[in-house]
Amino acid sequence: MRLLLSLLLISIIFLSIAERPQAFDDTTSIEPSHHVQENFLDLKEYQFHKLQEERWYESQNGWRTSGGSISVDLLYHYLEIKFRKNLRSWISTGFHLRQEEFFKITPARFLVDVELRPLNWLGVSLLGMQEYDKRHADQGIGVTLGERPWDFIYFQHLSHNLYYNEKNFYDQSYYLSNPVEHTFETGWSFGKWKFRTRAVSDSKVHQYFPEKDLNFTYQGREHHWVLDYHFDDKFLTGISWNFFEHHKKRETGTSSLDEDNRQQRMIYYSWDYYWLQPLGETWHGTLGMREDRIENKLIQFGDDSASSDFHLWTLQLYGTLIQRNQPD
Repeated sequence: MRLLLSLLLISIIFLSIAERPQAFDDTTSIEPSHHVQENFLDLKEYQFHKLQEERWYESQNGWRTSGGSISVDLLYHYLEIKFRKNLRSWISTGFHLRQEEFFKITPARFLVDVELRPLNWLGVSLLGMQEYDKRHADQGIGVTLGERPWDFIYFQHLSHNLYYNEKNFYDQSYYLSNPVEHTFETGWSFGKWKFRTRAVSDSKVHQYFPEKDLNFTYQGREHHWVLDYHFDDKFLTGISWNFFEHHKKRETGTSSLDEDNRQQRMIYYSWDYYWLQPLGETWHGTLGMREDRIENKLIQFGDDSASSDFHLWTLQLYGTLIQRNQPD
């Protein structure tokens, strides 16, 4: 019990530090927003049901995807694959891929890891994302205190595009500061209460393109947490929180293209309260309320008329009704 309390204290301390992270998503474009209020009900419709989320979180292996139209030119898309194989009692290997596209085009990124467990409560992972183009390969290390899916703390250090400056023979571009990602993740179960969170942070990214005399910089932060109370197996209530903040800048003195002379500050947050209750043998209902907010301030250097300050806020009630046709 003392060990669990100590780990929980460590997670709270780290979480307070991780509230100021910067997240690298490997996209250099800067685009305006095209969203309207009904997009968030669309998003809720395409997201997985809460009971499916619980089952997914506690499984080691799986594949899932979802998506649908949210406006004339945009499609919400989500893809996730995870796999873990125990080779011995003290060594396992895993694969994880995740891609979500809602606010922008986001490339799919994956990680392969090998975890060693010298002790039951300690895991050390070697991480990597191999690429044919070596300049985009990632390498890192992870440490787990406890054991997933509950009562654990996980720290990860990952260097993106580690050999970019050495292996880039396509052009003269290089990093002045490489993206280095830090991830903190934890999950706790206390009786009927369950809590989990994930925070991602990166050092400042600064890339220079000599042919255009173009500087690209990026900063941001991301955070997600969930708190649930389980009355029984399929009867629960809870609240979730999602947040990210991105800062991008593309600036050059030699190009007249609008896309090369922009600065962006984008903030999104969403909280979702839900109440799930079985309605007989084959029906299950959810009532909820969610708030979403987007701020996208785009500055076009040298042309104030092309700049924009986009704000969208919505508070919505929703309900879902699911009929189960098969046991799974």
